[in-house]
Amino acid sequence: MKKILTATIVIALVLVLFLWIMAPGLSASNRSNAPEPAGTSGTALTVALYPYFDDVNDDGHAATIALLKEKYHERYPDDDVEIFISPEMSSYMENSDNLDSLFAHGAPDLAEVEQTELDNLIAGGYIRPFPADTAEERKILQNNLGDVVEPYRTIGVQDGSVYFVPTWLCAFYTFTRVPAGTAPEAADFSQSTVLPDLYLSAYASMYGTDPALLKEASRNAAAGSPDPAVIASLASRLSACTGTSGENRCLDGYYSEHETATDDFGAGITDRYSGYSETLYWILRDYPEVRNETLEITGTSFGRNDSPSLAWVDGFVINNTTDPKKIDQAIRFVNFYNSVEARGIIALAKDTSAGRERVPRYLLPASESFYQLPEVSADPYYRQFYPVIRNMTPFPTGGLRGSMIDIHCPVIQGLNGTGLDTGPQPSCTFAGVPV
Repeated sequence: MKKILTATIVIALVLVLFLWIMAPGLSASNRSNAPEPAGTSGTALTVALYPYFDDVNDDGHAATIALLKEKYHERYPDDDVEIFISPEMSSYMENSDNLDSLFAHGAPDLAEVEQTELDNLIAGGYIRPFPADTAEERKILQNNLGDVVEPYRTIGVQDGSVYFVPTWLCAFYTFTRVPAGTAPEAADFSQSTVLPDLYLSAYASMYGTDPALLKEASRNAAAGSPDPAVIASLASRLSACTGTSGENRCLDGYYSEHETATDDFGAGITDRYSGYSETLYWILRDYPEVRNETLEITGTSFGRNDSPSLAWVDGFVINNTTDPKKIDQAIRFVNFYNSVEARGIIALAKDTSAGRERVPRYLLPASESFYQLPEVSADPYYRQFYPVIRNMTPFPTGGLRGSMIDIHCPVIQGLNGTGLDTGPQPSCTFAGVPV
């Protein structure tokens, strides 16, 4: 009888195991290749942060994550949280056309994304609004949104619901050494994740920033008909990178391949460089003597007037598959992450290990209160970044991600037609001939 009972139990266990393996969302065929968040199936809130923070300790962000968790638990000791900083768990760059990888079952509960994906995330049912049912929830949301730098404060609010809470701001800046020589500017404008945005910035400077207008501009460019006047204006701006022999390292792929634009600027080979604010970290880390030089930092205009480029906004969204029991904790984590303390850990690199020189990452928090900190308001670089970003216009919240190569190639062809050296573009062909 015991043998029969034992055999019955074994068969039952095998059957349960078989059904578990074949269950939708858990079979190997349905899993994404990204690391599986350890806490998703339990009580821990899983959080995917912006994946491109500079790893100041060369430890795979281990010290950064440990410090964030430590400070979070000091505020909320009863909460459990798992934090990930990984390109494999993001919707940026090459993942922008595969949202399933970040928002499927088993994916992070809370994720930082770029605002240009927001409409797609809402329409696709990938995310849910932040709840505002209780007084505490409403207070946290109001405090967080109320502290956002003005032009970006309501970008995540649609139909009265908050889908997106801003965390970071990003834009192109031009760094100029004073006095400046005549060497060509250094920058990497050639990538398919960059050049289409520059085209839209140039378009906005010429025709305005109405989201419907920019969506139409995107569709026309993707269909092979970028605006000729915008192309001419963009070409004029990008010609600042053209050397005496006609080569344009910003466009021909040289700086994209060698990643030496910041080196050329830091070493004084050129006195002009365009890039994101956080690239200043690389310059000051590798060329500390630059601190003793006078740098003028301005917004980068890609159009015919002085309007700076459009700005990107990163922010938190809640995965629609998140367990409802974790929603309150998700709001608490957003509240912690947007605090002055957490902003200092990341933007000011206060997670730098002892024995290493601390160089700020020069990321731009979306929180107005960050820029009032004495350490920030006295910083010669943040003092120049902040006035620019607070007067910029953000990119629209939809229609610009997932098919950037469709815009990239017609823009490349247009720039090539103006005589600019765009180099080989193996992903772009026109009439069967690679550009």
